[in-house]
Amino acid sequence: MMYIGAVFGGPELADAPIEKAIRLIGKARGPIEKSDSGALDIVFHVPGSLLKPEFTGVRTAKFSRKERMLMLQIAVPEEQVHTPDVRWLLDAIREAVRLARPKFERAGIGYPEQEHLAIVDRIQMELLK
Repeated sequence: MMYIGAVFGGPELADAPIEKAIRLIGKARGPIEKSDSGALDIVFHVPGSLLKPEFTGVRTAKFSRKERMLMLQIAVPEEQVHTPDVRWLLDAIREAVRLARPKFERAGIGYPEQEHLAIVDRIQMELLK
């Protein structure tokens, strides 16, 4: 199970190209299937007039043993806001998927890394035909 969302740093980003690109990725992901294995909540942090990410790259965030879910946060660089590169966004998701494995291993929770990566590959094939 992989959720894809975003935190936007300002109201001006409501219809920005980055918002549309993230929405397209979420839509291409398709319906979410519940699973007992490790799930991901991937959140893009998009800089705007009110908030900017205080980190760069990808980082782990909240982990819930009960939900078997790890939140991963991806800081979106300024240059991606108005001219987003879907390949960059998908590569960042792949990095997040790989970064999650040790957390689930330490918690003794099965983690379908290859399934998550296959979802990202499928999204890429659909969006970059």
